[in-house]
Amino acid sequence: MSVDGNSALDGAMTPASAVAKLRAAGIHVSERTLRERARALGACRIIGKVMFLLPADIDTILEAAKPEPKIRYDLSIKRWTDADTDRLVERIVNQNKQKNKAARKTRAK
Repeated sequence: MSVDGNSALDGAMTPASAVAKLRAAGIHVSERTLRERARALGACRIIGKVMFLLPADIDTILEAAKPEPKIRYDLSIKRWTDADTDRLVERIVNQNKQKNKAARKTRAK
């Protein structure tokens, strides 16, 4: 029992009751999935074969369920520069020269 008279087990619940509370909130998840996530995160208490969850464990599971933010492409790709434009123009000009040279060879034959 803690100092303020509340037991650490006051908010404890089984995975089945946690699933029922989540379903009541419109969040449909299976007990098996909840157990797997809780085990993987270490967000549960296991005594023998019995698993139970504390409110802090539920908070941990819900926090871990947040998706990673998407990468903003404008931050992850380097900016196009004038030097990039110059290299692109040079490459296109060289390709056109090669095509014209090949076309002249075929016409000459």
